[in-house]
Amino acid sequence: MIDMLTIKDVRTTYSIMKPYMIAHRKAYIGLFLLLFVDIALTLAFSWFFGDLTDAAIHSQFGRMKWLVPLGGFLVVVSITSTYLTTLWETIATNGVKRDFSADVFKHIMQLPGKHIDDKHSGDLLAHFTNDIHNLDGIIGSSLIHLIKLPFIYVAVFIYLLQISWKLALVCVLVAPVAMVSGVIFGVMLRTNNRLIQDLVAQMNVLLNETFSGLFVIRSFLMEKFIFAKYVSRNQELYALELRNAKLRGWFYVGSQAAASFTFLISLCLGSYYVSDGILTVGALLTFINLVNHLVYPLTELAGQWAGLQKSVSAMERIFKILDIELESVSLPEAIPYKPMLSSIQFQDISFSYEGQKPVFDQFNLQIPAGKVVAIVGLSGAGKTTLFHLLQGFYLPQVGTITINGHSTASLTVSEQRSLFAHVSQETVLFSGTVRENLQLAKPGITDVQMIQAATVAGIHSFITSLPCGYDTEIGERGSKFSGGQRQRMAIARALLKDAPILLLDEGTSALDSETEYHVQKSMEKLLHNRTTIVIAHRLSTIQNADLIIVMDAGKIVQMGRHEEIIRQDGLYRRLYRLQSEKGVPSDGHSFDTRVV
Repeated sequence: MIDMLTIKDVRTTYSIMKPYMIAHRKAYIGLFLLLFVDIALTLAFSWFFGDLTDAAIHSQFGRMKWLVPLGGFLVVVSITSTYLTTLWETIATNGVKRDFSADVFKHIMQLPGKHIDDKHSGDLLAHFTNDIHNLDGIIGSSLIHLIKLPFIYVAVFIYLLQISWKLALVCVLVAPVAMVSGVIFGVMLRTNNRLIQDLVAQMNVLLNETFSGLFVIRSFLMEKFIFAKYVSRNQELYALELRNAKLRGWFYVGSQAAASFTFLISLCLGSYYVSDGILTVGALLTFINLVNHLVYPLTELAGQWAGLQKSVSAMERIFKILDIELESVSLPEAIPYKPMLSSIQFQDISFSYEGQKPVFDQFNLQIPAGKVVAIVGLSGAGKTTLFHLLQGFYLPQVGTITINGHSTASLTVSEQRSLFAHVSQETVLFSGTVRENLQLAKPGITDVQMIQAATVAGIHSFITSLPCGYDTEIGERGSKFSGGQRQRMAIARALLKDAPILLLDEGTSALDSETEYHVQKSMEKLLHNRTTIVIAHRLSTIQNADLIIVMDAGKIVQMGRHEEIIRQDGLYRRLYRLQSEKGVPSDGHSFDTRVV
């Protein structure tokens, strides 16, 4: 399907890019002025060659004496103009891409959770590795040439009319054919470029998933399948690139044919005019030098229009991200809170992920301040979703969440998320050193605080055994650490945040029983003046919790202390017995809430 680029597409694109281009207006103004210098140089060099030829033929040495220095001056001006054009185009183009890329990245950082789930990380990555780098057509060379080429065409045509209006009119008859063919190929190139960009995004997704899940691929012996999938996509990309090359090749062949045909007409008719005394040799040389500038602006205009279309196609992909409403007007930042008793209440909460059945329907829950509350239940009961709602990653469709009597809807994103320190099921560490990962918890933490938190989390001894201690690189996503070590790092990071509410979503699931016991015992004193909510599958770890909430299909089916609900014939006792039968440790290692 041929996809035509409309004026509305261009207008929409430039409405987005206008502020960035204005910010670099000095470079763009300089480039605009250099356009006229370049046009003047084109006409001046052609005149110079013709005039110098006539002067040589007629032995006008006096005229040649001042023409030669003039030629040298024109060369100096041309070199200077080329240098400044290259410099200012780089400043303008890369400056705009730098600023725009930063704003796109900032925009993605502020997207609501539901939209992050809809976007694959590889697809998001493609915006920066592919789409933004394809914007040159609307902010760089294509834009500059689209402005420059019509001026060159008009200036050259007027000048050629002065030399020989008959010859100029004959040559200009070729223009419509060249322009129409250029437009056709330009449209075809845009359609093909859009397919290429979409396929590159798909390949980025595949590569991202492959490299992040390489050990899973090896474990399931999926190497051949993944390789075949990559080869197939790569072959498809090759075919599209080949088609692109053929289209560009035919486009350039057509342009060259038009230019060559025009040149032959000029040369043949011009030679006749010279022999008939109508033109001088110098005038014919000037005409032949300039006649190409009568054809190439039209063919090149179509080519540059194709470049503009490629950039607009890239912008269309970015538009889909930029059109999403943000969850906050600025980037959230940590707000320090002193440890305090924090009560939490869910009032008539109804929530569903987009396109799925409701997770909660008129859900109510009161979490007392300063207590350890455990949430248990089958997978899909809504446990992790509660944590998402508490931190504002998602908003309930109906109902209110209050913390210390204040609705979370009245809090900014920074205020709400600063209330929580979260250890999630999936431990995420970042490339860099151990120190840098721990410092993410709170700006300005001291080494003493860092060591204390690492000691409580049971990771300090391991860190000090590393080659560079706290300055050791941990690898991509903490790849140099085991699962348990990564989890202890996450616990240390959560403790360093020192937030009033601690959220542990399977926070010690990757630890062995002995390590888990020591970590929990060390954490007990830190639970003072804090509300702690624990999601746990190992029920033995939460026997001493102040309150156990048992959930099933988004509803609370049991509630109370361990001693109370274990005597009831319900889900909690069935889960507890099932774990005991399967040999899950039931050694009494648990949060001791007596100090709270």
